[in-house]
Amino acid sequence: MNVLKMAKKYYPVLWNIGRIKALVAAGKLTQEEYKEVTGEDYSE
Repeated sequence: MNVLKMAKKYYPVLWNIGRIKALVAAGKLTQEEYKEVTGEDYSE
């Protein structure tokens, strides 16, 4: 399972918004994928 699929599965039940932001900062998710998962625009 890739990171995007995991984020969609676990956010917000097991992963909070901080975890998703950390994945973007680490280059594991793009800002577009962040918006797809959370419904919000990415801001650091």
